[in-house]
Amino acid sequence: MLKVAIVGAGTMGRIHSSCYVNIAEANVVAVCDLRVAVGEKIAGIHGAKYYDDFDELLSKEEVDMVDICLPTYLHKEYAVKAMKQGKHVFCEKPIALNVEDAEEMLAVSERESVNFSIGHVVRFFPSYKKAIDIVKDGKIGTPKLMRTTRTGEFPSWSWNNWYADYSLSGGPILDLIIHDFDWLINNFGDIKRVYAKSFNGKIEKKDHCLVTVRFENGAIAHVEGSWAYPDGAVFGSTFEVVGTKGQIEFDSREKSPIKKHIHEENGVKVTIESPLSWWDEPYRAEIQEFVNSIIEKRKPLVTGKDAIKAIKVSLAAIESSRTGKPVYIGGER
Repeated sequence: MLKVAIVGAGTMGRIHSSCYVNIAEANVVAVCDLRVAVGEKIAGIHGAKYYDDFDELLSKEEVDMVDICLPTYLHKEYAVKAMKQGKHVFCEKPIALNVEDAEEMLAVSERESVNFSIGHVVRFFPSYKKAIDIVKDGKIGTPKLMRTTRTGEFPSWSWNNWYADYSLSGGPILDLIIHDFDWLINNFGDIKRVYAKSFNGKIEKKDHCLVTVRFENGAIAHVEGSWAYPDGAVFGSTFEVVGTKGQIEFDSREKSPIKKHIHEENGVKVTIESPLSWWDEPYRAEIQEFVNSIIEKRKPLVTGKDAIKAIKVSLAAIESSRTGKPVYIGGER
């Protein structure tokens, strides 16, 4: 059984923690977070030890795998430190804030011969997987146009409000719609040209972006992301794939049958509960796949190279949104 350390006990740390309850081949033995209360709470669920110092954790615990759920600007530091100690690393997306850091992380993983993967979880959502099965079966012909959206309120729950500082988070183009970039690249091919519009953080706690991409094969995708919805708004994602013989559509807010309304002090909070079984739960599925890759001594499904492709598109979109000009991946053509 693999011994796992979770680093970061915030929103994603809690989600990852719940996944390990249903992963028989891995056991959480240590949790690290600066905040004692949240760190000890997650550690208590697994009967694990709590640490507020990562170096101390690495020196005292014999772990096989480190699960990094820290803010993006900390990914490289902690991933590299863990991999240099011979630990396999699963890291939340995006891989890093820039290509140089991402490439260094990948290089260290290869040099140390450890498995390294990034949490591009959309690949594991049943609806997204089913759509690709339909495409591969040729039922809609050749895909020519894709549209995706990923929208909700500003993530004000972040530790020290780090999402609001785009030098730390990259904003919604890097943090939010990178999910869609990874899914699109993985299933429809490499992207060569990007054109984007965004508020770029000019409005406090409100941002919206719209990115048009052209693939090497000539197909086009419109990718929209928003942190501009009202507080309490239900988060949702959609996709549409148009082919030469038909199309596929999906809207997470329409397809989920369980909508929960809770009266709180400041009004009503509406959330959508997933009807998926624990086996199909995508966050569990992505971690299970990574655990399997370690046990089976093979490359993980989502590689560091995949993650680098995705951030190159995100960074090109950020550049385009700031200059008002299209950007070609790999340079002007």
